[in-house]
Amino acid sequence: IIILLFAWTWANNPNFIGEELKYAASFRFFPAGEAILTFSADSINGELVYRLTTSVKTNSFLDAFFEVRDEIQSWLNPDNLSLKKTIQTIREGNYHQDHQSIIQGDSIAVSDDKIREIPGKVYDPVSFVYYLRNQDLSLGNSYNFFSYDRKKIREVIVNITAKEAVQVAVGTFDCLKAEPVSRDGNPLLKNNGQMRVWLSDDSLRLPVKIEQKTNIGTMVMKLKGKNILHIK
Repeated sequence: IIILLFAWTWANNPNFIGEELKYAASFRFFPAGEAILTFSADSINGELVYRLTTSVKTNSFLDAFFEVRDEIQSWLNPDNLSLKKTIQTIREGNYHQDHQSIIQGDSIAVSDDKIREIPGKVYDPVSFVYYLRNQDLSLGNSYNFFSYDRKKIREVIVNITAKEAVQVAVGTFDCLKAEPVSRDGNPLLKNNGQMRVWLSDDSLRLPVKIEQKTNIGTMVMKLKGKNILHIK
């Protein structure tokens, strides 16, 4: 039954199922490492879900100063791509953090032996990028969601602010720029950081470029490859 459900999902749901996106990461114009986003079909207790895996690692040069080996796995509701479960393994220099959370319905998150109330469907920043990819985007549109992480739940507004051409290793794309801001006006990321995403203005809505601005510089991820994985 699960195999049949996977086959049905592959044929009838988002066209990025089975997709692996690879990015070259740079910091202050210097090569910094690689990020990989993988989206696949999976199951939890026999229930069909999607799994989004985000991995980030620094290159050998930066490893000597500040090694990063981050992996976040997010299991998503197939109806709206909201979070059902997340496992985070963060390794950034001397900072190590492991976190697991299970979302129960639209009201409770169970994490690290704690129960937290949530205001409804929640997303992490990367899963919401995939939600946007499944929408009919146009300049001037705005989208609201509740952002979930280990410490905070906050309401976020994503504005489609511009159309821009973006050149990356795999070509030049006409893109829509998405800029998330918090409803309360506070910075979304630590150290007054900001995030921007450029999505290709076509049916694929590829996240061509992802930019994170912080008080010490800008981290930029540019698409360098796209693969289609096979269902096993």
